[in-house]
Amino acid sequence: MSTGYTIEHDMSKPFRLILFLIFLFAFLISAPLIVLYTAGYRFDLSHGRIVHTAILNISSIPRNAMILIDTLPSTDRTPAVINTIVPGEHLITLQKTGYLPWETSLSFLSREARILNEVVLFLDKQPEQEKMIGLIDLSINPKTDSFAYITQESSWLEVWRVHVEDAQKKLLMRLPYDSESTYDLSWSSEGTFLSLERSKESHIQMTISHVSNGELIELPQTEDPIDRIWWDAGKNDQLYLLSKEKISRFSLSTRELTPLNFKASAIISHSEKEITVSQANNKEVISYQDGATASIITYLPLGEYTFVETPKNLIGLHNDRQNRLILIDPVNKEQPILFDEEASLWKWNASGDILLYSSGYDIKRYVQTTHQTDTLVRLSRPITHLDWYPEGNTAIYQSDGTTTALTLDGARILSQTILLKDLPGIFWIDRQGTTLHLFQQSSSQWDWYKRPLQN
Repeated sequence: MSTGYTIEHDMSKPFRLILFLIFLFAFLISAPLIVLYTAGYRFDLSHGRIVHTAILNISSIPRNAMILIDTLPSTDRTPAVINTIVPGEHLITLQKTGYLPWETSLSFLSREARILNEVVLFLDKQPEQEKMIGLIDLSINPKTDSFAYITQESSWLEVWRVHVEDAQKKLLMRLPYDSESTYDLSWSSEGTFLSLERSKESHIQMTISHVSNGELIELPQTEDPIDRIWWDAGKNDQLYLLSKEKISRFSLSTRELTPLNFKASAIISHSEKEITVSQANNKEVISYQDGATASIITYLPLGEYTFVETPKNLIGLHNDRQNRLILIDPVNKEQPILFDEEASLWKWNASGDILLYSSGYDIKRYVQTTHQTDTLVRLSRPITHLDWYPEGNTAIYQSDGTTTALTLDGARILSQTILLKDLPGIFWIDRQGTTLHLFQQSSSQWDWYKRPLQN
């Protein structure tokens, strides 16, 4: 007669109890770990402790770059938010096929969030070269992605304009050539007009071309010979003529020549008025001109001053004798001079709030909103050119024939990328940021190099 009892059945009760206790113990251990992991806590093997991770928010131009943390690839691609960064020093690398690698070393604190916006990656390309023979002078206008050059054809002098996007050439002027004259090209502030200045035995003539339609504009005759002509840095269609200390304003829109009833060594249009530099009592006086009335803005030491382009709220002057850049706030009556630094090169960023400048062997930045000045880099060889890349927070400079891109994070350099080596010259970057154009002059020709930066 069977009772239904077996040894196996009797042993299953403690087995199930043990199994239940194992699962319970595993749950009690794993549940807090899962909660801690989800909350951003990790075990730091190097220090044997649990730490709260940091966050890296990173994006790039172009997108979809591979992210490596300490040479280990992440599953994410840019743009990405990585919240598993263990506090400490880490090597951050971005890689994308066809582009130069980018890397920086960053230090993270517990719970810290670091943002790297629009890190610019540059194509891994060699420059293309085009020779231009027989050029007398060349002038670049980055605002219109154009350059103009003078060349001689038989007994004629020709001025050509080239738009770099399609390399389309356009003949702007054709005049008789005089071997005893010197020639100089210059652009209006927005690049709408191009002037050809011809000088011979202190006699100056100028012919102006409206670049878009090719119309030629001759300056009107003046009572006395012209000593100097300069473009108005604040108004695109206006220039000034100096003749025996008499100044006239010429408008290209109305073709009117207007004599001015004041003396000045430099003039710029600003807020529908004219600001002048003139000497008085062994000082340079910066004044607003309103008809015959002058309102003094500030005083500067004696020098040779030229007005330069600045953001709309400022007035910029360069002392060519002392090699100093001065920024003036005409509204600030108590302290109008905001900035007075040695500078041979300078460039504002697109928004007009940060100025890069160099005295020759360094690169500094000035922040207009905070009036803070910082030194970014010092070099043993002279810096010959300085510019901003149109996107992101990247500066580009040239020294000793090497062109280098700097990724900036405030006053700190995150990374340096060499774009060109052993290729000195005048460069600029087109407005789309796709190409770096560089001109190099030799004894008989100019070489035009085009270095692709983005697709």
